[in-house]
Amino acid sequence: MSVDEKRAAEDVSGVSNVTYDLMATLTAKLEGIAAMEEYIDDAKEEGADEVRAVFEELQQRDTQDVSRLRDLLRQHLG
Repeated sequence: MSVDEKRAAEDVSGVSNVTYDLMATLTAKLEGIAAMEEYIDDAKEEGADEVRAVFEELQQRDTQDVSRLRDLLRQHLG
């Protein structure tokens, strides 16, 4: 998307590109957390403790990222 197209979309929607980017990233992280829960369950079922631990670590990082993104989004919306 060109700079002009981004500006036009921002003018029409009333949502800044940065706010949109924050929302899109937040959505992706939340979907990742939900998917990781399935992967953790799969690893538990197979007794793959090391794999489970890695998935849990990744999920924890995503959860921290979500918290940071939420704070930033509040700032941009407030």
